[in-house]
Amino acid sequence: MRTIISSFSFKTWSRALLAWSIAVAVALGLHFAGFGAGIEQQMANLRADLLEKPATGDIAIVEIDAGSIQALDSWPWPREHYGALVDRLSDAGVAQIAFDIDFSSHSTAEQDRLFAESLNASRAAIILPTFKQKSSSANQNYTESLPATPFRENAFLASVNVHPDQNGQLNSYSFGTTTDGVARPSLASMLAETSGNIGESFSIDQSINPATIPRYSFAEILESNGSDLNLAGKKILVGATAIELGDRYPMSRFGIMPGVVIQAMAAETLLQGSNIPQIGFWPPLVLAMLILTFGLARNRASQKRITIYAAATTVILFAALLISEYFAFFSFSNIPAFFFIGTLLVAEKILKTNFALKTTRLQNMTSQLPNEAALREFLSQRENRQIASARLTDYRELLVVTTEQSRIDLFQNLADRFKYLAEDEIIYHLDTDIVGWIVKKDYVNDITNHFDTAAALLQAPVMAGDTKIKLNAAFGISDSSIDKAKIASGQAQAGGKRWARHDDDAALATSRNQSLLADLEQAIEQQDIWVVYQPKWDLAEDRLSGAEALVRWKHREHGNISPEVFVPLLEKAGRVNELTLYVLKVTLANVTNWAVTHPNLNYSVNISAQLLGDSEFIQTAIGLVNEANIDNHRIIFEMTETATLADPELSISALEQVRAAGISVSIDDYGTGQSTMSYLQRLPVDEIKIDQSFVKTMMTDNANQLMVKSTIELAHALNLKVVAEGIEDQACMDRLKTFGCDVAQGWHISKAVSTEAFMADWLDISGSRDLRRSA
Repeated sequence: MRTIISSFSFKTWSRALLAWSIAVAVALGLHFAGFGAGIEQQMANLRADLLEKPATGDIAIVEIDAGSIQALDSWPWPREHYGALVDRLSDAGVAQIAFDIDFSSHSTAEQDRLFAESLNASRAAIILPTFKQKSSSANQNYTESLPATPFRENAFLASVNVHPDQNGQLNSYSFGTTTDGVARPSLASMLAETSGNIGESFSIDQSINPATIPRYSFAEILESNGSDLNLAGKKILVGATAIELGDRYPMSRFGIMPGVVIQAMAAETLLQGSNIPQIGFWPPLVLAMLILTFGLARNRASQKRITIYAAATTVILFAALLISEYFAFFSFSNIPAFFFIGTLLVAEKILKTNFALKTTRLQNMTSQLPNEAALREFLSQRENRQIASARLTDYRELLVVTTEQSRIDLFQNLADRFKYLAEDEIIYHLDTDIVGWIVKKDYVNDITNHFDTAAALLQAPVMAGDTKIKLNAAFGISDSSIDKAKIASGQAQAGGKRWARHDDDAALATSRNQSLLADLEQAIEQQDIWVVYQPKWDLAEDRLSGAEALVRWKHREHGNISPEVFVPLLEKAGRVNELTLYVLKVTLANVTNWAVTHPNLNYSVNISAQLLGDSEFIQTAIGLVNEANIDNHRIIFEMTETATLADPELSISALEQVRAAGISVSIDDYGTGQSTMSYLQRLPVDEIKIDQSFVKTMMTDNANQLMVKSTIELAHALNLKVVAEGIEDQACMDRLKTFGCDVAQGWHISKAVSTEAFMADWLDISGSRDLRRSA
């Protein structure tokens, strides 16, 4: 060993020791800060996929499903229905009947009596739920909601409290709860007849396939005579699965699940002995430290050999955990060990090649990111690089809700998102509210996609300490200088564009924008502004559903001007109502003619956010639709989600007027404004339009795909139609169809086309073609 160590140079050994120390500190820091919880759960899901197994069949669910609610006509049900269920199950010879239903309040005296008599007469053990909850919003004391006295006299009581984790997911379950000194076992532990320390939790075994748990409809049980159910000796869990009743929680592997199914899975975990001991994270972490310490010494810190050792250690730890859980020996956490391995590799490489960037001269003190000086030094050694900048458009507001430390976290987390766009994955803090990077070679020929990706990365909030911050940015790019890249992002912000390229003409942009406002009326009169139509496709019927009316402007001096430029200018100047009414008039004139041969198509017109508060505009727009010779419900007013969030009460008032006139209402860009389905339920709307940032990436981003799927399911539960925009390939369109999406829109179907092209290629006025899209 002495010979091996003596072969190290002091510099190499000190760097290796520093890298090892950093790796240990990062692994422990991330673990104790809770950053590994999500990765830990994903790893658990992977092992569950590999070890998937069926339920025992000893526990069956009687579900209050949509069919039962319809069959039994009214809701909430009379207590006699629950009594009848107990009678049927008792006659069937079940061992236990556990309810995940609140019976803490009284019904009528007669209904309570009937239910109590059934509980008293049951030959099966009855388990009724209790709930631990705060006494009041102003009181920190807790109380326990118990079943009404006549019911609990003939039943065992069990706690049904659940505790989602920091990600809002329900992946663990407790053995029980204590309220005011009274210990109450959990429903799952009573069903499984398994004891445990009250207050302790165990992980729900998600390798158990919930589809293998026997399930019976509530109505189906009532229609039987009991003896024909073949349920003798089984343990029955009764609860809600209908979407409209709520009581649904997300699980990491299965997504949103009914609470009663999760209760059953927790009981199955105990029945199958899957609540195996946890020995923590220290054993695998120490093993990884020993193996890689030996590797550092044995191979003189060779990056290639250390990588081999790291990969082998990772495989060994994962395989050991998989085998241990398969044989139900014990479980442990590999994530701190993986953090150590990954950090050691990264730290060794960074310390070897980029140590100079960690000096104060090359670091921004606000964010601890490399600063503009570091970028200039980088550029001095390289030529022909494109420089991108991102200007945070609401940075002053961020100063109010962040501290010096949380701003460090904010910029570090922002850099972690943007680094995949950057050469060498390095993000630089160029100015107070500007970060920048060298555009990665993969994107140099597709800058539009580069900045579309950057904008998509900002859809989710960025963490600043414990605070979630929603960031917005305008992007700029230059082929020659950092300063010009910063100026370009400022021009993008001023022009209301996502991004701008700095060139010799960019300095004229401000004066040009002012001239556009003066040219608006003349452009409308001379038809330099016109309406185009982007087809929308009915996925269920595989036919044309209608189109969205969009606006285009070909300026006689400046050429084609993007709506992303002139619409924000008009909004800022308070003149967007003129443009919107013009588009609506043109669309109504066209639709009136088209409706003669194609009366069943729908046409949408975008309404600016600021117009929701303009009562005169709302009445004028409604009047125009009323005057047109078409069915009002064939016209759809599209409002952005953020517009309705800005002033909910004003939005509801305006939308109610629109709906009262028979005009349909759509919420555009859903998913970007952080509203919820429960909020949308308050709004008088007919459809939602899922933002293209989620649709475009759903085939490669599982989180976005789950968001799209769950949004469709929940929207349908609220009787809302769903439109997905941004479809760019057939695979995405097919997946949306399997999800039950109603309408598709995007370049894969068609770009926006002129009135003439829409008539010829899509409406086919001559009647020589049908409306179906060709393959």
